[in-house]
Amino acid sequence: MSEKIIIATYVIAISWVVAQATEYAKKLRKKSIIKNGLITELYDIQDQLQRVVLSHTRQLQLVALNGMEPSSVLPVPNMFYQQYFKEAFEHLNREQRISYQLIHSSLESLNSQNNSLVQFFEESYKDLQVSPNDEKKDAIIHVWGEHVIALYKNAMTIRWHIDYHLNNKESPDFDIMGSMHEKYVQFQKDLDDNVKEIIINAKETLNIKDFGVIYDEKIFEHYRKKV
Repeated sequence: MSEKIIIATYVIAISWVVAQATEYAKKLRKKSIIKNGLITELYDIQDQLQRVVLSHTRQLQLVALNGMEPSSVLPVPNMFYQQYFKEAFEHLNREQRISYQLIHSSLESLNSQNNSLVQFFEESYKDLQVSPNDEKKDAIIHVWGEHVIALYKNAMTIRWHIDYHLNNKESPDFDIMGSMHEKYVQFQKDLDDNVKEIIINAKETLNIKDFGVIYDEKIFEHYRKKV
């Protein structure tokens, strides 16, 4: 074999190795970018959920005062997860995949439920315009309050899961009957107490007039005058 052929063979081999190494480095870099992006988005979602929790805290205070309002909560986006999770899937371990899917499916459900709360108010308003009724009014306020309590607890629960994931990035394992499960059960008990505390404090310290334009014990009364 001539020297030129040997040199050419070495050049080809080296070029192939360099190309493979470059491609591998690109894959590693993309993997790192996607995984970091998923984590960064969790921090962003956590901050935005604080806004949601504050809004539902206000609504809980209205529940305590037998009131309600046609307020809405802006949805919390998760665009990075929606766009890149399929690519990230093979680079995540089982615990990470399950955790991400739980968090984001819960978030999407929360966004949908918040939208349903607004629709509930609008439909109830139209119903009472057509057929004013005090018992129906009280029932509507009660149902609205039950929705608000559920939304507040759901938002707080998602925040708990995000905290757990961020504190256990490599293995956010959701064990059953283990230490994680015990902490989750205790969190849910504390959350129930938290809801009760907000409602009790509102009854003791707040006046429904403090909330500005809302619908109190005379809810929809001005609409009755129109029919």
